Amino acid sequence: MFFQGFVILILLSAFWGGAAYFLGHFGLHVSPLITAVLGGMATSALFPNLGHFLAKTGALKFGTKEILRLGIVLYGLKIGLEQVWHVGLTGVGLALFVVGTTITLGYFLGQKIGLDKDSSLLIGAGSAICGAAAVLAVQSVSKSESEKVVAAVATVVLFGTLGMLIYPWALSSLDYPFVQGLITGGTLHEVAHVVGAGARLPKEAADVAIIVKMIRVIFLVPVLFILLFISSSEDKGSVRGAFPWFAIFFLCMIGLNSFVQIPFKKELLAFDTMLLSTAMCALGLNTHMKTLKQMGSKPFVLATFLMLWLVTIATLLALFL
Repeated sequence: MFFQGFVILILLSAFWGGAAYFLGHFGLHVSPLITAVLGGMATSALFPNLGHFLAKTGALKFGTKEILRLGIVLYGLKIGLEQVWHVGLTGVGLALFVVGTTITLGYFLGQKIGLDKDSSLLIGAGSAICGAAAVLAVQSVSKSESEKVVAAVATVVLFGTLGMLIYPWALSSLDYPFVQGLITGGTLHEVAHVVGAGARLPKEAADVAIIVKMIRVIFLVPVLFILLFISSSEDKGSVRGAFPWFAIFFLCMIGLNSFVQIPFKKELLAFDTMLLSTAMCALGLNTHMKTLKQMGSKPFVLATFLMLWLVTIATLLALFL
């Protein structure tokens, strides 16, 4: 029964994740993770019995846990330490500042406007680090409900896409590609959003943007360990079960990619995209629209404040660098 459910999940995630590549032919750079979660939600709403069946087989749980963590580990193959040296302390400092301040602001401001801790943390992490992938990684430590995860991803979709469309136009008056790259990679949400915006910027700016974005991704690891420390201090018995071993393997993959010529690297990265798309599709299938509606507009209110904060950082960079 599990095998049958797993095959259906893979086929669904391949279909919906593949929609991103179809849209790419029309110049719309959308992450397969985004189309997968939206497609999973659509499938669940149109065919609720299918969602219940997949949950019963255990395929959804497997998708949002084991497949997700393997996908995050392989994500490390996209990053090399030589990228860090290329942008220097300026890029590293910017990434650290953006990640630290945005997560902190999201966590406390979200609770001020009435959101729970988990939702505030997920939205803050998605805005600060690497969009949907960060939301998924944080969820694996915080054990948040699927609806909260999907709501956080929805904010990434909206504001990251707006940024991807507006940034190239807004930055066109700047004559410094390095600063254009710092702003784009330092403040946009998804890796796909950075790629999409960079495609309409000078090549030097696009290269710097991707590197700074990847440095933000690296900061996902210390964030996970900080969350683990905080959660374990509240519940001493949860340390061993919650320890994010996948984060250690993620760092190992970065090191391996930095010093070793990885065979079949292109194929492994494609496989990684499939794994993460499967995890997102499983989350979408496990999402109940009624519960999502009950969350109201507060996630988007918080995401609006965080987007304004990121734009403020971008503006200061443009003025003083």
